[in-house]
Amino acid sequence: MPSIEEFGIEPVPAELRTTGWRDLFAINFTFFLNPVMYVLGALAVVAGGLPLWWAVAAMVTGQALAFAMLTVVAQPGVDYGLPGQVAMRSHLGFWGARLLSSPYRVVASTYWFAAQALTAGLGAQAIYEAMTGDRLPLVPLALAFAVVHATFAVLGFDVMRWLLRGVLPVSLAFTGVLIALYLTTDNPRYAVSRVFDSPDQHLTWTGFATYVTVMCGASLTFVTNVADFCRYTPTRRDMRIGLITSALASAAVTTFVGGYAAAATGETNPFVAVADLTSSNVLLVAFLVAIVVQGLAANITNVYTAGLSLVNSVPRLGRVWATIVAAMAAVTLSAFPDFVNHAQRWITHLGNLAAPLTGVILADYLFVKRQRIDVEGLFDPQGPYRYLNGVNVAALLAVGVGACAYYAVPPSWVKVVWGVGVGSAVYLSIVVAVRLAASLFPSSRRRSARCGRSRRPAS
Repeated sequence: MPSIEEFGIEPVPAELRTTGWRDLFAINFTFFLNPVMYVLGALAVVAGGLPLWWAVAAMVTGQALAFAMLTVVAQPGVDYGLPGQVAMRSHLGFWGARLLSSPYRVVASTYWFAAQALTAGLGAQAIYEAMTGDRLPLVPLALAFAVVHATFAVLGFDVMRWLLRGVLPVSLAFTGVLIALYLTTDNPRYAVSRVFDSPDQHLTWTGFATYVTVMCGASLTFVTNVADFCRYTPTRRDMRIGLITSALASAAVTTFVGGYAAAATGETNPFVAVADLTSSNVLLVAFLVAIVVQGLAANITNVYTAGLSLVNSVPRLGRVWATIVAAMAAVTLSAFPDFVNHAQRWITHLGNLAAPLTGVILADYLFVKRQRIDVEGLFDPQGPYRYLNGVNVAALLAVGVGACAYYAVPPSWVKVVWGVGVGSAVYLSIVVAVRLAASLFPSSRRRSARCGRSRRPAS
């Protein structure tokens, strides 16, 4: 049995980085194989109007775009054993990360937590009604799930890794049985030829581009914390294999499962479809258990990252207490069904900041920092990442401009690409302009170092 994690925001020693790509695959695949992802797959068909296979293509494309960027951002976790929010200090400034990106990640994590708890509640509600004819109230169900999920998250990474190893086969079994029900039912709406043809849906570029953005934006909300999962990983190769293969496989599977039910019935809640496909109480109970454990797997990760973000802002809390505080906030949000009823809208808002923030981080890490970070400087408020009073003003300006671009362009332009591209371009332009000014006016050199860049980290 694993022990409670002791590490907070300090680097994990190299000798403890033993989580290979298989464990990382299990963590990430199990995280994405969750009830909310099924609903997003269904929305791509119902709200996006995409035929099933085009829905799968859109979601996998969005996931591929996201993880092409996230695997780069995750490198400081592998290289130095750093949690993501501490690495953010090199890009946003010592106080910029603690007071801006960390609170953003807490908000994003608690949103995803509430959406998972509510979706699990909807699934349990539908299955219980099919078994008994009675309808349980949603909010108490969601809160009950939320409390259980939050309790496990407090225990830390080792417990999360150990638990998710057990959850993975249950999730795969649930998915396999669900697909088997789709393929073997006598209901003509579920006929393979009909669903694959998707006669009620028609491909449009706007629908495809919208759900590329939805999927990519949803995953990019992890940009400040993706390194959290990789700071126990020994090599970049393990990280890339584990993250990319799991992300693409899970996007394909969940979109197929949710989209198949949506193409057959028009329902955005695939669990309603499950209840209609079988009258076996044994099977329905098994599905209920699977919904519980899938939501648990995702929400352990959500609260774990929220806790690390909060302890970066308030180190004196320590990881355990920070996770408890984040868990309490997440449980509270689980009482508001709007978070899942209007999931696409909320994800769009979160992606509005995640996309330009990702662009700024990539530009700074790859082209300004040259993939090098001064680890000791990350913990020194007067060190190389002080910028202007602890805040990288150039980064914040670029994120703001990128966010405006994200909202300004239409969905058919693939909003997430514009958010990332404009954020990175504006940031590099400001850095180049400040450096040019510093070279022309040497007296402004100190000011430029604080406003536009940090001291070059030691290799």
